Amino acid sequence: MNWKLLIAGSLRTMSRFKMRTLFMSIGVAVGVAVLIAGRSLGTGAEQQINERIDLLFGPGTILLVGSIDFEDKEAIEAQMPSIVAFDSRLMLGEIEISSGGITRKAAVMGGTETGAYAWNRGVVEGRYLTSEDVTSTARVALIGTKLASTLFGDASPLGEEILVGKVPLRVVGVLEPVGMDPHGEDRDEDVLVPVTTAMRRLRNLDYFNVGKLVVDNVDLVDEDADQISDILRQRHQIAEGERDDFNIYTSKFAGRRIKEASNSINNYLVAAAIAVLLVAAVVITSIMLVMVRERMAEIGLRKALGATEQQIRMQFLAETAGISLVSGILGVLLGIVSAYVIGNQIDVPVVLSQSSVAIAMAAAVIVGIASGLIPASRAAQLDPVEALR
Repeated sequence: MNWKLLIAGSLRTMSRFKMRTLFMSIGVAVGVAVLIAGRSLGTGAEQQINERIDLLFGPGTILLVGSIDFEDKEAIEAQMPSIVAFDSRLMLGEIEISSGGITRKAAVMGGTETGAYAWNRGVVEGRYLTSEDVTSTARVALIGTKLASTLFGDASPLGEEILVGKVPLRVVGVLEPVGMDPHGEDRDEDVLVPVTTAMRRLRNLDYFNVGKLVVDNVDLVDEDADQISDILRQRHQIAEGERDDFNIYTSKFAGRRIKEASNSINNYLVAAAIAVLLVAAVVITSIMLVMVRERMAEIGLRKALGATEQQIRMQFLAETAGISLVSGILGVLLGIVSAYVIGNQIDVPVVLSQSSVAIAMAAAVIVGIASGLIPASRAAQLDPVEALR
């Protein structure tokens, strides 16, 4: 079998039936593009979220969310010598911050002197909170770099007074820049005050709602989280079978959740790509069957001149495989371009892997060959005499 002649003949047929070739190509190209763009963006988003989770959690950390008071904190610390640091935080949400006639809404939170270590975020100017700030309910604040620039321009904010709501506070430090968090909030506009100041001067509460704990053994972080849960359930008098009034998260837990979500999204995208490719296969099969009927004279003549059934079959398979191969290449290019365009719009990095391209191209070729089997078999079985009539 002369493969050069076979490929040349297939290319001539494709150029001869341009519109039909286009219709057969669209489905395969779209299916491949969905697969490439989806996997590239999905992998990029997973990496980005994992990086932000690493920044949020860090190794050996536990995030406690709920109505927690200082007695709860003392009980946990007393019963768990594995705890290296425990930062109490009260998240107050957005509050109006003003200074020198400039007003800006910013996220305000209360924290303790251990926050720099627990959250891996110190200051670039001034000082961090101290234990004395917390015990004395001091009227001091740390602000993010972007908020500092908005309120004070290029001047140093240290020693300046800001109004948090209606409470005057003195700026003693500027927080390290960290950018956006996993929720899309700009953390460089934060305001951090002593947790007691947040509780008593800004909200009149006797509890905080977030605690970040750092333990000394990364491998035992899940076991430590279970122990914290047991302590709080006992202190909050939660009966067996009742739901907790708090939530506990670890970096391992978050990582598993992200992986599960990523796998689910990838599975949906793969299913969508498969659905498109199946539709493309049906379209290719239908169009090729029509072409077999229209090319009966050609097929009969080739058989009369000595072409075997195998040669006729290979010709049609080469045509459908060639169409799918070219469509797959176009689909890969379309998928890459789409991924970068969408990624730029939603600020998600694109991670293109060779395995994704290989899988997409293999799927395209398989679809082409599979969709050509029936038309190729029908063409090969034509009686030359009947075909030439």
